Amino acid sequence: MKNLKQIFFYCILPLVTVLTISSCKKDNKGSGDGPPTISRVRTISKVDQTTQTIASFDSTTTDGKIGTAYAVLGTNLITAKAIYINGTSVYFNTALSSNTSVQFSLPTTVPYSNDSTNNVLTIVTAHGKVSTPFVVEQPVPGITTVSQLAGNPGDVITITGTTFNGLSGVSFGTIPATVLTKSPTVITVKVPSGVTAAHLLVTTTATKGGGVGTGPVVTSGTSLLSNSVTAIKQTNSIFGFSTAIYEDSYENGWSDYGWGAGAKDDKTNIRRGTTSRTYSYTGGYDGYVIQPGSGNNVDANTALKFSIFGGKGTTGKNIHLCLNYNFNTSVQITLTEGKWTDYQIPIANWVDAGNPLPSNISALVFQEFSGNASTFSIDDVGIVDIK
Repeated sequence: MKNLKQIFFYCILPLVTVLTISSCKKDNKGSGDGPPTISRVRTISKVDQTTQTIASFDSTTTDGKIGTAYAVLGTNLITAKAIYINGTSVYFNTALSSNTSVQFSLPTTVPYSNDSTNNVLTIVTAHGKVSTPFVVEQPVPGITTVSQLAGNPGDVITITGTTFNGLSGVSFGTIPATVLTKSPTVITVKVPSGVTAAHLLVTTTATKGGGVGTGPVVTSGTSLLSNSVTAIKQTNSIFGFSTAIYEDSYENGWSDYGWGAGAKDDKTNIRRGTTSRTYSYTGGYDGYVIQPGSGNNVDANTALKFSIFGGKGTTGKNIHLCLNYNFNTSVQITLTEGKWTDYQIPIANWVDAGNPLPSNISALVFQEFSGNASTFSIDDVGIVDIK
């Protein structure tokens, strides 16, 4: 009899253990067989604007930003099968769901807050649905291209970008411009009087969000440093020049010379105005030098700005731009046949541990670096302050 009791005990024990573990798991995960509730929405992470790193961040919110991750906290959420924000379906990973939490990121497809949105987040589960107020903020406007990055008062420029909805103003630094036409992605304005060099600013107002956008980010080339490190450090463009070097001719005492097939004025390939300056290489490592006149002092907040056009057969061909005849460091520029490319290169992009920041410009050397004969043109050359 004793043996029968022992056998019974040892047979039942594993079954009880399994049921206990199963029960614990069920309690931890939750059955979600009741109507869902929402207690709050919280952020999951935030981006450090200085280091551009993502860090965990828990903060209750009723506002959402496009591209940001959030968690909805509540009860009976494990059977969630859909999330809607402003009537638009939002993808979420069910593997990250629990009975008390559902996670999602705000996609660009969700309408941001305006007079026609209901500003509501809704979760649908197998046992019902629940809603909570949630405002999607209008993104800050973004400038992607500008038809010209220098100009005279009265010139009409076209600004293209994103989220210009609710446009309240365009300015060149602190100087407001006259807006001629506007849409959510395109604005045309007149260049105002008094502009020398300034950031282009687009301001929008919204029910929630909006703000001031600047740009576009301009090509900076690839820095080739003396320790064999390459770097690309781009900046927001500046409209105009602190010191003009070349517009329709060399200004402020600046000039050029070089070796190769020669330099000439060109009235055919023009970035802006009536004339550009065209240079022809006879072969590898030919070079042309722009030498300074007045206004050649530089510091860590100075950048060289210019537009360059690739002649026939130049697509993918490289030029090394050297500062002050220092061939230990250079910035590599890649040409594109038949196309103008705007460059803005911070003086700091020529600096490394063995090559300190210069205080002035004594020469800008455009050296051919693909071993071929080719032609290129430059226009709108000058110095700007990128602070």
